[in-house]
Amino acid sequence: MKELYLAGKIAELLAAFEGMKGVEEVVAGRAKASGELEVKCVRVQYNPKKTDICELLKTYFNEGVNPYIIAEDPLEQAAVIYKAAEDVPQIEYYARFMQNRGAEPGAALGNMILNDTMPEENELRRVQINYGRLQEFLAD
Repeated sequence: MKELYLAGKIAELLAAFEGMKGVEEVVAGRAKASGELEVKCVRVQYNPKKTDICELLKTYFNEGVNPYIIAEDPLEQAAVIYKAAEDVPQIEYYARFMQNRGAEPGAALGNMILNDTMPEENELRRVQINYGRLQEFLAD
């Protein structure tokens, strides 16, 4: 079993993860992480043979939180807290994916390079995601 701690509004997170394939248990609580990060979150215990961290993050950002806004309650700001350092590259990869989501890629045509043609009013929104290593979890 592996664990991931995901911050946000508890009711929405519980609804998103309960019954998800590969998720064994979802517990609400508060977590403290490195860098003085403290959040309301759910601890998601999952079987890595049945689901992976990217599926959890996909569900988290599509059904649990909006990673592009700053939450009214700082304790509910989008944050991913991990226990194992091996999870960091996947979390960083997914955060970069979310930042570039919807971006129109630059393209090369022969010797001419075309840059991003996205108008300023549609400029990419900055992803507001915190993450850190778990120091303490207190279940509600």
